[in-house]
Amino acid sequence: MGDRGRLRFKVVPGSFYGTPKELWGFRARPADGSPEAVAVRFLLAHADLLGLTGLGRDLAHRKSLASAGAYHVILAQQLRGVRIHRAYVTVHMDRAQRVYLVKNRAVPAPLLPPRPGATIPPAAAARVALRRVTRGGRRGRVTELEPVWFPAKTRLHPAYKVRIHRERPRAEWIVYVDAATGRVRSAYDNLASVRGRARVFDPNPLVAAPEWEPLSRGGRPRRPPPESYREVALAGLAETGRLDGPRVTTALTRGRVRRPDGHFLFDSAQRGFDEAMAYFHIDRAIRYLESLGYRGSRAIFRDPVPVDAHGTREDNSWYSPDARSVTFGTGGVDDAEDAETILHELGHAIQDAICPDFGQSPQAAAIGEGFGDYFAASFFEERKPVRYRTSVGSWDCITDTEHDPPCLRRVDEPATFESFDHEGDEHDNGPIWSATLWELREAVGRNVADRVIVESHFQLDGFTTFARGARAILDADRNLHGGTHVVALRRVFRRRGIGPVE
Repeated sequence: MGDRGRLRFKVVPGSFYGTPKELWGFRARPADGSPEAVAVRFLLAHADLLGLTGLGRDLAHRKSLASAGAYHVILAQQLRGVRIHRAYVTVHMDRAQRVYLVKNRAVPAPLLPPRPGATIPPAAAARVALRRVTRGGRRGRVTELEPVWFPAKTRLHPAYKVRIHRERPRAEWIVYVDAATGRVRSAYDNLASVRGRARVFDPNPLVAAPEWEPLSRGGRPRRPPPESYREVALAGLAETGRLDGPRVTTALTRGRVRRPDGHFLFDSAQRGFDEAMAYFHIDRAIRYLESLGYRGSRAIFRDPVPVDAHGTREDNSWYSPDARSVTFGTGGVDDAEDAETILHELGHAIQDAICPDFGQSPQAAAIGEGFGDYFAASFFEERKPVRYRTSVGSWDCITDTEHDPPCLRRVDEPATFESFDHEGDEHDNGPIWSATLWELREAVGRNVADRVIVESHFQLDGFTTFARGARAILDADRNLHGGTHVVALRRVFRRRGIGPVE
């Protein structure tokens, strides 16, 4: 809570610049003049707090919007007359022109580069962008070429924004090319693709309907009630009417469903529900990986993950390193009805995409199973009540009577490396690794843990050991965070008997 004179407000800190990302929870006095003038006066009065001191005319009025109950003034930041990508300040005020919210993405003056770097010619940037989005004989044309500053955390890089139209398949790409190095900094298809809808479990009906009794008197699973489902958007759907996208496709599924309107609104008893579950959860999980930094040239998956949503009648699912595809079984509860089972198998795909043929030794195989359980549990932890947070596969194993709550496995077992059975099954040894990773997560938080754990795989091989896996996680923290968390991470490995990890 901030207090400047009589004005009290709440502050949302920014991630990179050390300045507030938002001021909210206040309402200033009514003001006279145009909304633009009111906005500028408010920003000048609080320039030191917002990190706007010294920017002056570099904040140019871009546009003002009037909604039903408010005015919204948008100012875009420039540097030496060149727009800074995504650097803006918006001021929101009610109809009496009482400011109540400021959003701030401006780059403070001390962080602005003193002079522009060396730049490649615009034509060269256009060629780089075209090569990026017109592979495989696809043709495109440049429709916009704008010099910009591109922010990468706390640094600004001279760049070009290149807009490209492509006809077959139709796309409208926006590519940002670094004007100093010629590398692509960002590329995305800005075309409004088919926006599909689906009905899914997220992650399972036990979480969404906790008061529902899932088993019949005969001990068989009941049909989940309506409140078990969540309606979600399906991002990136191609215009095929099927569940095909840039990150996942259900093309391997026999008799796959087709919905030209993009509405895959099934319940679990209908054909197509398993497909929609697999598409939604894998697509969202890969987008999460991209948010950790694994996108573009660092992307873990270069092609859509092929899925067979009901490829076997067995009560089993698997990832095939040879076909690089995921298959789900329909024995008992359909495995693709359980989002944690889906992400467990995606965990194997992640490891194989980073380190082909991962898991060729007993310890490596156990690491594979443990990582799959951890990835699923970590991803869904915030969506589940406390009772289910460390359980994996509760819906798939709903008839299990050994665990409370029912589950395939847990990620909070007390197991240490001393209990590793060198002749045993990787599924039995996997909880040692998953519990270790979960303890790491509790020690340093999800964002750090997920990132260093994924990053660690890049230095492993198919015959890795627990000790090497631990060492790779420490190296990942040194590379990503300057070793900030090494002491806490090493402490966990020692408690679990995993080492040496120096």
